[in-house]
Amino acid sequence: MQRSYFIRNLVIFMAILFVLLFLVVKIFGGHPKKQPVGPAAPVVKPLPEYSDTYAEVSYTTDGHIVGEDQKRAIKITVDQFQRKVDILGGYENNVIEEHTFANNQTSYEVFLKAINNEGFLVKRTNSKSPANPEGQCPLGTRTILELNDSGDQLSRLWASSCGTNVGNSGGNVSALQILFQRQITDYNKIISNSKVQL
Repeated sequence: MQRSYFIRNLVIFMAILFVLLFLVVKIFGGHPKKQPVGPAAPVVKPLPEYSDTYAEVSYTTDGHIVGEDQKRAIKITVDQFQRKVDILGGYENNVIEEHTFANNQTSYEVFLKAINNEGFLVKRTNSKSPANPEGQCPLGTRTILELNDSGDQLSRLWASSCGTNVGNSGGNVSALQILFQRQITDYNKIISNSKVQL
């Protein structure tokens, strides 16, 4: 009699303990961790798909780190409506000189396919370089590759003249430079006449 009483109490105790454990797990555990809420990263489509949009691609050669009055950069921007080269001065990138040429969607689509083939959007996954190239490769030049659409920056990668390990672009930067420069009519003459020193 006493033994059955003990077993019955033990079973009740174990059942209560099981229910309590179940409730603790249900209340304090078992919920997936909430992801931090913030702006979602922009989805970047394959580059040729931007040919009929307001997206633009640019290639900037940022000159040596020197005094404000000597600092220069050359920025080539291409979209479906125009091709443009800007000579920029100082660290706030003030436009000193601008040359603009007409463009069309067919030309832009072919250009986007060409720079896509040369890795315009390819990011080096093992890069230890910061996302911002400012102050990097101070004795050389930095190349900045940007894709912007209606004011939104979709991609910004960079490379430098200090070697392939300084920068996060995995593209063929030499080929990209040639392709962008060839978008500007009389590019070499424009740069020569501007006497820009990078």
